[in-house]
Amino acid sequence: MTRQIWGIVALITAVQFFNIIDFMIVMPLGPDFALAFGAPVDQVPWVATAYILSASITAFASARYLDRFRRRPLMVSILLGLAMAEGLAAQAPSFHALLGFRALAGVFGGLATSISMAIISESVPPAFRGRAMGFSGSAFALSSIIGVPLGLELSLIGGWQLPFYALSAVMLLMALATRFALPDNPAPPRRPWPGTWRFIRRKKTLYAYALLATVSGGSFLLIPSFATYMQFNLGFPRERMSEIYFVAGVATLIAQQITGWALDRYRMTYVAWVGFGCIAMSLIGGFMSDPPWLSIWVFFPLFMVSGAARIVAANTASSLVPEAHERAAHMALQGSIRHGCSGLAAFASSIILTVNIDGSLNNVAALATVTLVVALAQPLIMARLEPMLDRR
Repeated sequence: MTRQIWGIVALITAVQFFNIIDFMIVMPLGPDFALAFGAPVDQVPWVATAYILSASITAFASARYLDRFRRRPLMVSILLGLAMAEGLAAQAPSFHALLGFRALAGVFGGLATSISMAIISESVPPAFRGRAMGFSGSAFALSSIIGVPLGLELSLIGGWQLPFYALSAVMLLMALATRFALPDNPAPPRRPWPGTWRFIRRKKTLYAYALLATVSGGSFLLIPSFATYMQFNLGFPRERMSEIYFVAGVATLIAQQITGWALDRYRMTYVAWVGFGCIAMSLIGGFMSDPPWLSIWVFFPLFMVSGAARIVAANTASSLVPEAHERAAHMALQGSIRHGCSGLAAFASSIILTVNIDGSLNNVAALATVTLVVALAQPLIMARLEPMLDRR
């Protein structure tokens, strides 16, 4: 890849990094919201849910329109919208106002993800797409290593509002960087929109979205309950949570680069099977046995590594599906499905899991079994999709 292409990928990775922090930071700040607004603890997850549902609905509704606009001015506008939403969230006078402002952030955050993926698909040749997706995917790992811990430290210094003020300022800087660093390419040639449902029902598209649904939905069955499970079921110290997330983040960062390299050299189906093997070992050794026969320092990073490998593989395969004039639409619908499945999975996990008086969780093994079955679908779907893709 040329230096210009790497520069574009790096810029989009930075956008994704701060966008992911914006989504993730509200989860560990949940107790702060409950204390500040006097909200019941069982309502705090709605802060994250409001963002997810808003992002999903917005991405779905906007899909048919996004390919009509040039990428640079559209991305700058989205980042300015995110900056505004973060500033409003920092000044929320009530819990319900915070929910509304987080929903507003979801509108712009979902669009930012869609356009980011479209820009990478347009800028990077298929032969190097795996490495580009792996590099861009490192935003998730870096947000776990640097972003979320830094946000938590800021909240200790200036209250729960300070991370939102900081994100607002950063989004303004990213809008400025995008204005001057991202090439202003013309919008793709317009073609008649075939209709959303007809678009989704195309065989390649349907398989690609099913891949993302299995990864996002399967992962979010367990992710919202990780901290509770580790602290109250396994007795892991609260003060060491940042350490385990740091280790998992470093492992994920390394895994994403290896996965991207492997995807450009070997069949994507092989990589998907390796990812499934990692999550199977993590689930069986850490969640389906009581007590776990794997150390928490092994099964938690292994789960995150498997998620990294599987999402990079799914994103790489999906990026090869759309034609040039429909990339933003494809990525928007993909984002809608990803967010929607994440939200449904989190809701399903809240039904399956029950809480004891001491805070520990019941039915963890049953939920892990469901996760394992969903994860198995990905390599099977990948085996059907890969022969349809042109990787030249």
